[in-house]
Amino acid sequence: MKLPREPGVIRRWLAAHPLAVDIFIAGSYLFGNGSLALLGWISSLAGTPVLPHEPPLVALVVLLSLVRTVVVCAALILRRRYPLLGTIAVALCCFGDDTVLLAGNVVALLFLLYAVPVYRSVRAGWVAYGIALLPTALPMLISGTINRESDTVAGFLIVSLGILAVLMLGINLGNRRRYLRAIIDRAHQLARERDQLARLAVAEERSRIARDMHDIVAHSVSVMIALSEGAARAAEVAPEAASDAMRRSAETGRTALGEMRRLLGALQEGDDGPAARAPQPGVAEIPELVQSFRDAGLTVRLSEKGTPSGDRGQEVAVYRVVQESLTNALRHAGGASVDVTLVHDRVATTAEVRNGPRLSGNAAPDPGLGGVGSGRGLRGIAERVRVFGGEFSAGPAEGGGWVVRAVVPAGLGQHTAPLVIQQPGTTQPLDRDTVEGNEGSAP
Repeated sequence: MKLPREPGVIRRWLAAHPLAVDIFIAGSYLFGNGSLALLGWISSLAGTPVLPHEPPLVALVVLLSLVRTVVVCAALILRRRYPLLGTIAVALCCFGDDTVLLAGNVVALLFLLYAVPVYRSVRAGWVAYGIALLPTALPMLISGTINRESDTVAGFLIVSLGILAVLMLGINLGNRRRYLRAIIDRAHQLARERDQLARLAVAEERSRIARDMHDIVAHSVSVMIALSEGAARAAEVAPEAASDAMRRSAETGRTALGEMRRLLGALQEGDDGPAARAPQPGVAEIPELVQSFRDAGLTVRLSEKGTPSGDRGQEVAVYRVVQESLTNALRHAGGASVDVTLVHDRVATTAEVRNGPRLSGNAAPDPGLGGVGSGRGLRGIAERVRVFGGEFSAGPAEGGGWVVRAVVPAGLGQHTAPLVIQQPGTTQPLDRDTVEGNEGSAP
């Protein structure tokens, strides 16, 4: 997320070049101290001595002044990284300094005091304020008390308030910077969360598209293959039956093509297009679905109890569960009969698809009719059931065969409850990889 630029060209330049600003401040300090030293030398020539007369003492004062100058320059350059340490160092440099350079050091001390609450914290700023008072206002109070000067307290208060004003300025600017930094960090965090939600939405949409495409293609192609193979075998002995099988195969293909067009149209037009509003199959279409599998040669018995809830999302999930289960039975059951049981109540719809063991004399599944399962089928309907917070199980049935059972609650919408996938007749969870592997090896 791109944030607006700060107003003002000069302010943006100063913010982008902090080291240059600090070097400029240190250079200004050196220029000011050089000017004060020059004025002191001129005063000495005019008869107003500012240095001791003894040469050793003069050398010592000059050396101490140079050391103080170097320390203060370093503190000014590093004031953003070590403001409190720099304040302590400059305050020590001000102690015992009675030369003309004291004024420049005091100004540098105020710069360091300002930097502490800006680049550290308010508490550190108050600590620095107490340190700044030691070499400035406190000696004035002590000297005035000893000499019994009448304006001692007033002078102490004036100096203290002046230093306090600098501290308040730093606290105000520091709090503002920290507040703006927190707002910017929050904005970046919201942008990252928005991007993460968008990626999750894309992943969920891809998963939904993959499930829908699998449901359409796997069911329709399996039925078309079964009808075509039956028509090929009956072409010579029963031409009319073969012709009828091919017509049903063509009708299945047209239906699948229509559903794929609806799905692709919804992707192109968005959620408000007519393709997105086209009705999806529900519980009312299950008898027609069962009949299509009967036409493909699968023996299917349908039993339905109760009245559907009318929840369209739940009905679509139930339809897809039955569709995928019958498709797997057509692929792998080897001519076994299939029982489809639907039980509706006010809370949920229970769908159970159970096929018997493979009939003797039936060949193994034709690789062209399914082969080893890709894992998308059972995984897809398991994800559909998870959306409603329901329960799903798939596995071998007692006495042989295969059973798929799904309990889909009504009227709950999106649900985040954990999905229960277990083998029928047991209390042990069935591993997801086992579910996917069983899809391709169902009896």
